[in-house]
Amino acid sequence: MLIDLQRVLQKALSSDAPLDVLRRESETLAPEDRALVDRLSADGFRIASFLVRKLRFERICRADSTMEEWFEREPARVTELFREYNRDVPPREFFPHEEARAFRDWLNSRGIRTFGAGAR
Repeated sequence: MLIDLQRVLQKALSSDAPLDVLRRESETLAPEDRALVDRLSADGFRIASFLVRKLRFERICRADSTMEEWFEREPARVTELFREYNRDVPPREFFPHEEARAFRDWLNSRGIRTFGAGAR
């Protein structure tokens, strides 16, 4: 079913190990969907995964000036927190402000209050 294929692709594209996740998760798909996955270009999929994660991170920074400033001050810390967020929270938000709010909510749920609400 299309929804199963979408679930697998979404999980893999937002992963730090997209091909590993894609291969593992595609085992749950119907044969015709597995055949589609098997025909994907590995390099192309890795690049697409990188772009998905990069654009998600940029949307957060562009929508929240305080987040962008925090990233400038502590890039390693913010990057690691984003990786955890990206692993924990599937991409659902369409607009940058909604993604930034979801990231802030995720941080708050973990008691991380390093930056405030700086929505642009």
